[in-house]
Amino acid sequence: MRGPDYSKLSNWIDSASDRGAVAVITHKNGDMDTIGSALVIAEAIGPKARACGTNIGSLAKRILSDMDYSFHILDPNRPVLPRSLGGIIVVDSASPGQIGFELPSSVPVCIIDHHTSASEEWSNDALIVKADASSTAEMVWEWMKIRSAKLSLSSATLLLAAIISDTGRFKHARPGCYRRVEEISEASGVDPVDVIEKMESKDLNYSQRMGVLKAVSHSNSQDVAGIIVATTKASTHEGVVAHALIGAGAHVAFVQKKIPEGIRITGRASRTATNQGVNLGIVMSNLVSKLGGEGGGHPGAAGWSGEAHPVELESSVLAALSTELMN
Repeated sequence: MRGPDYSKLSNWIDSASDRGAVAVITHKNGDMDTIGSALVIAEAIGPKARACGTNIGSLAKRILSDMDYSFHILDPNRPVLPRSLGGIIVVDSASPGQIGFELPSSVPVCIIDHHTSASEEWSNDALIVKADASSTAEMVWEWMKIRSAKLSLSSATLLLAAIISDTGRFKHARPGCYRRVEEISEASGVDPVDVIEKMESKDLNYSQRMGVLKAVSHSNSQDVAGIIVATTKASTHEGVVAHALIGAGAHVAFVQKKIPEGIRITGRASRTATNQGVNLGIVMSNLVSKLGGEGGGHPGAAGWSGEAHPVELESSVLAALSTELMN
């Protein structure tokens, strides 16, 4: 896969800044990769840029708790973006539906994303910057090098936390990931080990632990084309539950959770599974084709949300995984 033209991206950003303010928008799940990437880009652009989105996830909140960063929360029903917009940058979003609201059609849009699968397409007018990278944060770092942008300690911490999070502590790292981590660490003096310790610094409370243990104890497992798949339902921390099931011996774990919009399923896969051809991002995108909703992600970590009966959702995701393994 040919690498992206970061010089073209830099020129697009300069032109957008000349026209007016730049909104750097995250996806609605607010994970560490999307939040960290948006904040670092906004800082590198300068005062005209604003990082914003509809949600900040718990890990991103924890990393940002002692940093002087301004992230603007948007109401998805009435999003208020900066006036006189010169451009919109969308980070870490495989499709428009993942933003959580409709973008204004009159403003130029640029997408910076590393996902290989998407449930819908962006406008033909948009500048789409894609790369075969483990995280969007790695793409941001490559752009910063082209731009010779200053890397603050906080920005380095955000980039490293985003990379560490999106690769599952490097279990799903793609070529070039370790080199970029080393470059960021050397340029800033920030030790990735310190970042990992900070990410793990806040333990689950008693009720959260009980919820995770209950979900794990109620899990079911089965063989799908030689892959051990565990399924369960959870009321909290689906990602933690899925990782616990992987740690217990499953190759793939799917965890359902009821949400106001319907239901969400979170998938995680071990390195062994992804090496054998499992790509949960494609599995979740295929769910969109069958059930509607929104879905996508990475080979080792992905999700889907929409309206479906829990039994139908489980059978559909297992069928999609089986089809993916047979191809």
